[in-house]
Amino acid sequence: MKKIIISGANSQIGSFLASQYEKEGHTLVLLYHKNTQRIKNLASEKYRVDLRDFEQVKQLINGIEGQISSLIHCAAIRSVDAQALADTDPQIFKKVVDENLYPCYNLMRVLLPIMREQCFGRIVLFSSDVTRSGLANGSAYAAAKAAIANLAKSAALENAKYNVLINCIAPGPVDTVLEEDFSGSYLEFRKAYFAKHKANSAAENLVSRAEIKQVADFLISADIRTICGEEIFLTGGKL
Repeated sequence: MKKIIISGANSQIGSFLASQYEKEGHTLVLLYHKNTQRIKNLASEKYRVDLRDFEQVKQLINGIEGQISSLIHCAAIRSVDAQALADTDPQIFKKVVDENLYPCYNLMRVLLPIMREQCFGRIVLFSSDVTRSGLANGSAYAAAKAAIANLAKSAALENAKYNVLINCIAPGPVDTVLEEDFSGSYLEFRKAYFAKHKANSAAENLVSRAEIKQVADFLISADIRTICGEEIFLTGGKL
């Protein structure tokens, strides 16, 4: 039975994708770090894992029964300080870069040999529109997302011949409930950033989770064979 792994499954994007794919009858493996409030009522397999720990990831993935056809990697963290680079705390900067990049590496390092062996795999990572625009007062997050995009592009070159296709979805601000994940001055930073995006986009709107799912549907499809190493930007026509 083919399975889709969704990491960061309790995030607002991850939980939306999980609920929709489960309704459609897909067999899912949902990975979460600490919380399950958004996915607790889903029937799919759920596993708590620290994606920063390679051995944990390896043990978990190797213990999953059935064929893993796809990974949709939604896990991410953002900086909590919203500081200009000159004012950043080096430890916070390192934490944001490491905890965004290494979970991607760990999952791919374990899954790619498996997908190569079965001559099929689809991996969808999330970069961001900030990989081409930058993000004032968010350099660590922007740097981490750029690293993820190039991790995907590099690995895509190595694995497409095995019918293992790796791509990124790069959304602008997504229509989510900010108050559920942020507070204080960082919440205000996020609100201002979202408002600026809406004012400077042709669509005058945020990216919807439903739109993200449509792109993910395409990228995990068995019907595609040459879409690899792409970074698909969803920005509402940022001006």
